[in-house]
Amino acid sequence: MRTAHAIRTLSALALLLAAGAAPLRALEDPRYFSKKAAGTTTADFLNLSVGARAAAMAGAYSAVSEEASAVYWNPAGLVQIPKLSAVFMRAQYLEDVSYQYAAYAHRLSYDSVLAGSIMLTDIGSITETDISGNTLGSFTPKDQAFTLSYSKAILEFSDKDIDVSVGVSAKYIRSEIVHSAKAYAGDLGIMTYNFSDIPYRLAVTATNMGGGLSFDQESNPIPLTFKMGAAVNPFRNFLVATDFVMPKHNSPSMRLGAELATTPNELTRLCVRAGLDTQRLRDGLGGFTMGVGATLHFFSLDYAFVPMGELGSTHRISLTFDFPFRSPIFQRRDRTIFTKMKGISFK
Repeated sequence: MRTAHAIRTLSALALLLAAGAAPLRALEDPRYFSKKAAGTTTADFLNLSVGARAAAMAGAYSAVSEEASAVYWNPAGLVQIPKLSAVFMRAQYLEDVSYQYAAYAHRLSYDSVLAGSIMLTDIGSITETDISGNTLGSFTPKDQAFTLSYSKAILEFSDKDIDVSVGVSAKYIRSEIVHSAKAYAGDLGIMTYNFSDIPYRLAVTATNMGGGLSFDQESNPIPLTFKMGAAVNPFRNFLVATDFVMPKHNSPSMRLGAELATTPNELTRLCVRAGLDTQRLRDGLGGFTMGVGATLHFFSLDYAFVPMGELGSTHRISLTFDFPFRSPIFQRRDRTIFTKMKGISFK
């Protein structure tokens, strides 16, 4: 009964998100949420994946996120961290483009977590010319996104077999080409965990809800995106995940990811991962991803290889720190984190 109640609650919240977005879609250009919308939004760096584990799984991560990178993927997942979690990532993108990401999450109580992140891009120097082709010098485009997130468990629906949580984020976005522009946005995420004989998770997110960037007179919208995700552990060390993605700047697509792990001992975990992004596959940018990861006590080091078709290949390396040692959600002895955390002081 409790399981059915939790799932009904998640479904109701998902419908609420959809209902809230419907008026916005009705007022927007009908090209949005379709293939014709490519190139109609700005701040595309907000779509760059963070965390090598998530990138190796092709971004099928909204129902998987359980460490500090959940600030980006689904803030509802932050409530599953141990006392604190941090992640640092550097990504070598196409040509000379690179970007960095850092996030930190801290447990306030057994049912709430506060977190923050920063994302920076480095595009390199570009020669500036006038309409006649005369060289005027050079400029260095930069992008920045600062995010503050809060996650809380819905204790009424959480027990030893079920966790239900919500998360919200506020963002400050700044983009600079020759001139600069700024915008504010928010994210909302919902996640439920069910520890049945075949454990699974469900998630709904709405990201980049906010105003646009204006470099001159006209304001361009940021890439609003809705996701519905699921993850399942058919076997103890095997994870399969999928996301259905509805981006404002493109037609809907699917992301699929898988992770196979081995645990030589209680404090060591080795993983291989693979994924498929149907949007990139459809656009001729490869679509397949892969990567590896290793966890030793408090630290996890992950690597992702993300081919981009004829444009080349990209690489991501991230380091995650979780204290105290965090077992993956589906491998906990105590199942729900709240059974274990109640009664512990966080002062």
